[in-house]
Amino acid sequence: MERLQIIPLGGLGEVGKNMMALEYGRNILIIDVGIMFPESDMPGVDYIIPDYRYLEGKADRIRGIVITHGHEDHIGALPHFLQDYPAPVYATKLTRGLIEVKLRRDLQKQVKIETMTPGDVLSIGPFTVEPYHVCHSIPDTVGLGITTPVGLVVHSGDYKLDNTPVDGWPTDISKLAEFSQRGVLVLLSDSTNADHPGRTLSERSLDTTLADVFRPAKGRVIVATFASLISRIEQVMRVAESLNRKVAIAGTSMVKNVRMARRLGYLDVPDDLILSLQEINRLPPNEVVIIATGAQGEPRSIMGRLATGRHSSLRVVPGDTVVLSSHTIPGNEETVHRVINRLFQRGANVVYHPVAPVHVSGHASQEEQKFVISVLKPKFFVPIHGELRHLHLHAALAEEVGVPRENSAVVENGYVLRFSEDTMEIGERLPGGYVFVDGPWVGDAVSPEVIRRRHELRESGVCSVAFEYDLDGGKLVGLPRITGRAIATEEALQELLPGADEAVRAALRGISPRTPATTVERAVERSLSDYFYREARNRPEVIAHAILA
Repeated sequence: MERLQIIPLGGLGEVGKNMMALEYGRNILIIDVGIMFPESDMPGVDYIIPDYRYLEGKADRIRGIVITHGHEDHIGALPHFLQDYPAPVYATKLTRGLIEVKLRRDLQKQVKIETMTPGDVLSIGPFTVEPYHVCHSIPDTVGLGITTPVGLVVHSGDYKLDNTPVDGWPTDISKLAEFSQRGVLVLLSDSTNADHPGRTLSERSLDTTLADVFRPAKGRVIVATFASLISRIEQVMRVAESLNRKVAIAGTSMVKNVRMARRLGYLDVPDDLILSLQEINRLPPNEVVIIATGAQGEPRSIMGRLATGRHSSLRVVPGDTVVLSSHTIPGNEETVHRVINRLFQRGANVVYHPVAPVHVSGHASQEEQKFVISVLKPKFFVPIHGELRHLHLHAALAEEVGVPRENSAVVENGYVLRFSEDTMEIGERLPGGYVFVDGPWVGDAVSPEVIRRRHELRESGVCSVAFEYDLDGGKLVGLPRITGRAIATEEALQELLPGADEAVRAALRGISPRTPATTVERAVERSLSDYFYREARNRPEVIAHAILA
């Protein structure tokens, strides 16, 4: 009998760019296609998408793409993926709206997007997919029950067990119990908070916390959160309304998402509550709330630009209260802390977790994770969505509630898991890694080598030298023109230039007539690089250009 293959293409061993493929015979089902935010040592990178080269040549096998919810780490890479793999997309109503905001109009016309609802039964190739409602930090989130020819697979999506969610719709425990009655072959479960004991707080707990922060603020309140965090945006708006403050939205993606969520009925607030940035500037500061993007400190985001004073129309001024209402994604700590420090420098009062509980996680903690495993009683367990430490901790929790350790697979992206009705095998690892996106450039155009070179430039600066070269004589003509950027202060650089001039001449002394210009350029680059290291313990990027005399 054919075996089921489950291949994590993103989200295992990391936080972000969640993507998974289920493959049976010549049929593939994709779950989520997300992005990951760059770390501080990835200069110039906008975001990172999954490496899905495994799917090359298999576009005709992809029966559908099922999306669990509308956060960027689950839908952000869809515009890239759908260009090459225009398979049908299945998403709940709000998630569909968020996807459509992201897709170009021509791509929307090419791709069929189906709206699904918890309780639906979808036939997608040999897979029967049953979305069920779960609580997360965004409405319309689902987990998935997927009946395959070898057994039932349950994918938890991002979830927590919130008894008082903002939308009043708790996680569907009864559906989990129903799956358990059928028998669960494998559970793929969110591991993000596997190192958090107890239970995750309810989203409702934020209402009181936000009011306690807003009420004493004498100036403007600026709240930074994710553009797709519709529930959090609604909570901020409700608290602002109760305290007679008007709200403005800053950030193109958030403006589009708010407009879409209001149109679909997921954000029900009075029309006169929301003003433009221009209109709100005419109000007294103590009547203003601004909701902005950039809670992760991204340099090009609203908060990133406010922290450095580079926003075109907004400035942080003494008396402002800035609230970072988000969890810092692992790897972003340095960037976020830099933004917080700069906001303090500008006179703002900055409120962030753990200074005050202004953010509540959307992910289950240990007791909730154990409860879900206990209810479902899976034969096999695969922790997903988390760094390696989270995955190992989650597997240990599963063992506590009855899943034998040998029945858990702790794997990173690319490992092929094969299942029969009674067996699980960890197979080979597919090649793959980060695929960087920088503006219009994707993948090979922004390779790890490019990122490494950018990092070196940021660390050591660049030196450029242009000189006339007599090809027939193999000699330097005139004086070389040497310039440097970000190597040292201008004064210190001027002291180094005479020696750099001599290093260029030294490189050409042993050159034979008719030596190609490219060979001479490499010799000059080596000589200058050695000179800067010898004199300043620095190796700037040296670029030499020989002009034939």
